[in-house]
Amino acid sequence: MPGMPARYAALWADMEIDAAVKLLPMSGDKTRGRPRDPAVDQAVLRTTLALLDSHGYAGLHVGEIASTAGVGLGSLYRRWPTKYALVVDALRAAAAERVPEHSDDPVEDLVTGLIQIAEGLRHRGAPLLAVLLTDPASELAAAVREAKIDPVRAANQENLRRILGPVPDLATRADAGPALIFVHMMIHGAPPDERHVREHIVPLMTAPPTE
Repeated sequence: MPGMPARYAALWADMEIDAAVKLLPMSGDKTRGRPRDPAVDQAVLRTTLALLDSHGYAGLHVGEIASTAGVGLGSLYRRWPTKYALVVDALRAAAAERVPEHSDDPVEDLVTGLIQIAEGLRHRGAPLLAVLLTDPASELAAAVREAKIDPVRAANQENLRRILGPVPDLATRADAGPALIFVHMMIHGAPPDERHVREHIVPLMTAPPTE
């Protein structure tokens, strides 16, 4: 796929899929009856990332994922009804970082979430950012947004609501933090450090509303 960065498997060699699968609400999980086997989910998600690495999204086929992972095609489709749903869950499970739980300090919660974004870019997230920039209308870009961006946006909005109340530009403020981190990465070749996040990005996001 043009513009599709490779080496997903290498980037996420340290991914915590084993632990994540136990907590992750799978996109296509509408089955009842016997509990799902986490080992099967782990095998499928790891295989999905490996084949996404080697084939790109356009060349990724559910049948090949099933055969490579040693899972029946029907069993795979019962878990994930579409390739898109499967890729979204694979990207979610591959995230070493998690949206932090709320504490009693919403400002610190906001800082923690932004630092996680910056550190994710520093260690493994640059190819995902490249997908969003080079092919933003693609299904893969949509999967990246759903798996990675949407949870961050929701957490930022909630933290800002706790800090500022229901200000009218809450969504814009929430988007500004990650946007500034991405721009810093593109301009300076590296994401901002914790000091920059605390001293420059968070104050812009939490400035008192203008009259």
